[in-house]
Amino acid sequence: MDRVKPATVADAREFFAHELRSAMENHGVSAKPSSFEYLVGLLVKFISSDQFFKVNPSGQYEDTLLFDLYVEYTQAPKERQLAILQRIGDLCLVISGYFGESLQSKLVDIDYYFGMGGTAYRTLSELQNNRSSRLVFEELSGKFQPFSNVLGEMSERTGLQSNQDILRLYERWLVTGSERLRKILSDQGIQPVSQQKNVKQ
Repeated sequence: MDRVKPATVADAREFFAHELRSAMENHGVSAKPSSFEYLVGLLVKFISSDQFFKVNPSGQYEDTLLFDLYVEYTQAPKERQLAILQRIGDLCLVISGYFGESLQSKLVDIDYYFGMGGTAYRTLSELQNNRSSRLVFEELSGKFQPFSNVLGEMSERTGLQSNQDILRLYERWLVTGSERLRKILSDQGIQPVSQQKNVKQ
């Protein structure tokens, strides 16, 4: 982001809440208060925990991360499965949204993250005894791609600084069909054309 980095967790929450609210308004995406707070907390967690992502020696995300987590989920006791499902959902949401460009040249594409993350949150909601938590994870599952697109906008606010940035934006548009991304590309003199049916946000 091109703004001053928040100095404390409290500052970070306020910063991300403002950015998230603005991006949601731009997309016409709504969220229940509890789901909104969850997303803000997720963004704060991403900047405050070095262990949130598993990174290989070259600084790239490990392709086998989600598979490893899924295997761990299938072998874990039920009380541990909830935490693993939540981690899968959280990682898929943040990586597909905030770090969508990192998926270029990977063996799995962004649709894989949409599917796996949405399924993880849906399964998690079904296992919840607490009604409030169940509703949060239901909404995260049902609006997984719109929420991912919202996080994508927050990431893109650093600006298009190179032809590679524009190419990555175009590739994301091909997958999501985002009208907002189409407008950004049009402003750059690019008229995106795809035979793929666009996905509404």
